[in-house]
Amino acid sequence: MNHLFPPLLPKEDLQPPVLVIAAHPDDEVIPAGAMLAWHRDQGHPVTVLHVTDGAQGDPDGRFGDICETRRREGREALQRLGVTDVRALGFPDGEVPENLAALQDPIRAAIQEIQPKTLYSFFFTEAHRDHRAVSHAVTSAADALPEDCRCLLFGVNQVVVGGTMFDVTAYMDRKQHALSAFESQLAYNDFRLKILHRDNAATVNIEDPTIQHAELFADLRPHELAPTLAMAETLYRHLLRDPS
Repeated sequence: MNHLFPPLLPKEDLQPPVLVIAAHPDDEVIPAGAMLAWHRDQGHPVTVLHVTDGAQGDPDGRFGDICETRRREGREALQRLGVTDVRALGFPDGEVPENLAALQDPIRAAIQEIQPKTLYSFFFTEAHRDHRAVSHAVTSAADALPEDCRCLLFGVNQVVVGGTMFDVTAYMDRKQHALSAFESQLAYNDFRLKILHRDNAATVNIEDPTIQHAELFADLRPHELAPTLAMAETLYRHLLRDPS
């Protein structure tokens, strides 16, 4: 029986262009904000696609037009990371599973346009139903991805088990600054410190004292998405005793 520690891999092997597919503004910054800043520092073009309008992000009605607020916050956060190509599909927040068929074409179109060599999106064991639905839509469009695309799948609600790590220690101040842009969401759950600690905890088995923070991903190729989805979803539902 071998050790199975998550590998710490060089960022320099990641190639442009970069496409990010997230359900809501903030979904990409929480797990991958530091890596997106690194890509931009290398001059890599980065396109972020937000699937929903974010309308469910203000249950107490504190922020007026929450859809516009979240769009503005999302653009500001990404601008702080150097990302300016931000697109919104506007599907109803909380209803991505019900709109899965309609989502297929715009995701496929974005993939065909960008032809990413690096793709960031959700891993299959997310708790939020919108996140899991987006992971299904991306998997359905995997045949449109370049064969050599690195699919780096992140967790927002759950840490990706058995993932690949990238050292982001030098980017944590910028990531925290970006997270601070999400004022409407922080009013309900100030997750900045939690994410800082989570990225720090990812390095628990790294002995190099200069590496204090890492972002963690499942590192897959397009042809691996569908079989991994099937295995991961079966295990996740079993562990949560989910009969659906």
